[in-house]
Amino acid sequence: MFWWVFAFRGGFALLFAALLYFACGLLGTVFFDPVMLVSLSLILGFFILANGLLLGVAAIFSREHHLRLWYLLSSESLVAIVLGAYISASLMITSHTLAYLAGLHAIARVAFQVHLAIKLREDRPYAVVLALSAIVSVAMAILFLTHRDDTVRTITAWLSAYEAFYGFVVVAFAIGLHRQPRPVASAATHA
Repeated sequence: MFWWVFAFRGGFALLFAALLYFACGLLGTVFFDPVMLVSLSLILGFFILANGLLLGVAAIFSREHHLRLWYLLSSESLVAIVLGAYISASLMITSHTLAYLAGLHAIARVAFQVHLAIKLREDRPYAVVLALSAIVSVAMAILFLTHRDDTVRTITAWLSAYEAFYGFVVVAFAIGLHRQPRPVASAATHA
């Protein structure tokens, strides 16, 4: 199975969360906000772009294993690549756009987490973890979109906490996939 792709995604999310937390501490102390905003947009764009590429790898392996999750992973990969490329290319990010783009990122995750939870409904532990993760993603999307006027430091701290949570969820999902004696989504292959 391709559990290692999910483990790498989760580890990458945890590394990104730590980097964001560190950058959050530097905001306004070492660097001025415009300099940090440019670096945050590059870091965020690179993370989302790399996440999209890893999802593309997972989609290819899913297709090779004849799992009907490949189209879901492919579409999530495409959304992440487009969003990551847009964030990386638009270096003129503000606190409003940072919150807005983080909210869009969380909303996109919700859509795919819910769909994946439905596809994996026969594998209850996976479906429950994905459903709980989707609920947290909805809460974070609402938080980002309703608090766009907060400081960059606050938004960055929230994004760091959200990515750390997501990283732990994906690592737990990968460990479960690795321990699974049969391919996950066996129901998805017959659906």
